[in-house]
Amino acid sequence: MDGGDPFDAEYLYWVGCAGSFDDKNKKVTQAMAKLMQRAGVDFAILGPAENCTGDSARRSGNEYLFQMLASQNIETLDAMGVKKIVTQCPHCFNTLANEYPQLGGHYEVVHHSQFLEWLVEQGRLDLSGAELDERV
Repeated sequence: MDGGDPFDAEYLYWVGCAGSFDDKNKKVTQAMAKLMQRAGVDFAILGPAENCTGDSARRSGNEYLFQMLASQNIETLDAMGVKKIVTQCPHCFNTLANEYPQLGGHYEVVHHSQFLEWLVEQGRLDLSGAELDERV
């Protein structure tokens, strides 16, 4: 998607900065996309149209940059008609769910861990036979 396309998926998967650029988090992004595909989730990503949520700018005291990024994102999301967002980054989750509404960005935002739990509960993601080969 390029930010100008109409949004026709049920969910937007907000990849986030870490999920886009950090090698370890890229693996999480790819695994999450595969799980959502396996569960039959109708989702899309913004690709190059996705900007930083502005969380780190706000936390470091640059309110102007936060407001600018948030306004751009809200404009893009609203223009596309996005209603539901899944995100893997807890910082993106907090910003989209708790700070964007103050600026007019009202979306149903869910963290990917909660979304995966919901998919399992709904029977859309079968974990029977799954094995964990690593110690946590």
